[in-house]
Order: sequence, then C-alpha cells, then structure tokens
Amino acid sequence: MILLDTNVLIDLDRYRFDTREAYGASILSRAELEFGVQVAPSAESMAVRARRLAELDDRFRWIEFDVACTRSYGIIAAGARATGARVRSKDALIVAQAHRYGAAVMTANLDDFHPFDHLVQVLPPAPRIT
Repeated sequence: MILLDTNVLIDLDRYRFDTREAYGASILSRAELEFGVQVAPSAESMAVRARRLAELDDRFRWIEFDVACTRSYGIIAAGARATGARVRSKDALIVAQAHRYGAAVMTANLDDFHPFDHLVQVLPPAPRIT
C-alpha cells in the first residue's frame, strides 16, 4: 500500500496513479482537510472544500490511527530526532501509520519527509501527462 500525504490528496487530479497499486489515506489527513474546510476564507471556498472532502470520503476508507501506530510513532520520531532532524509532528504521525502498515508514503514535499526516509519508503507523485 502507498499512503497518500495530505498535499497529494488536495491535488489528487494533478497526479497519475498505478492501477496495480493500492492507495490509502490517513484519518489524520482527513482531520487536516476538515480544518481546511472550517477555516476557508469565504462561504464559496468552504463549499468547494467540503464538496472535495466528501468526494475523498467516497473514494477512500480512511486508515485509523491505532495503538500500534503510536508505537511506530515512537520509533519514527526518536529515529528522526537521533539524526538531529527537525521533526514535524503531522508528518511523523502519517509516517508512523505507513511504518505500522508496512506502506510507503507518497508526498509532494519530499524534503519534509527526508528525516524518515530511512524508516519508510518516500515516493514523489507522478504528474498527470496533459
């Protein structure tokens, strides 16, 4: 499985995906997207974001963050900290889910995930050919 980072979910239509792969989405990304709906700068923008989130709800079964994920988080965060890296907690939590499920992470922000790439595979999304 490949766990899609929030930025990939936001721009899902910009990328192409391998039909032979299984893709997942974190409930933590859903929380970030829900926040984005709530802080939209206008009612129109809020409606667009809410509609997009509903489409993602229909497309994905959101992967829960469970006790095993918390164990993986400890490993991920401690491993990154040991390298002296600055750990962004949202990214570390998503990586912890990938670690727990033996999945890779797909993100458009490869640099943000560099502190974790020795523990999970981090992949860039493939741009859609237009």
